[in-house]
Amino acid sequence: MHADAIVSSKGQVTLPAAMRAQLGIGPGSHIQFELRGRELVIKPELPMSAYYGMLKSYNLDPANLEIEKEIDKEFE
Repeated sequence: MHADAIVSSKGQVTLPAAMRAQLGIGPGSHIQFELRGRELVIKPELPMSAYYGMLKSYNLDPANLEIEKEIDKEFE
């Protein structure tokens, strides 16, 4: 997908609606800017909800965790 835009006097650019929709960018979305040589890359930051369930495949049940216990020390 390709689109052109004009930079305003305040340095603002409007992201094309189709691109915003495809990337899930809406009001209040956070985006990152990255310079790669002479290219400007704009990437949406994923909301925390995008990470939900990522660790599901790991068995993080506290009952299954082995924790090393320290030897009790007497305090003087």
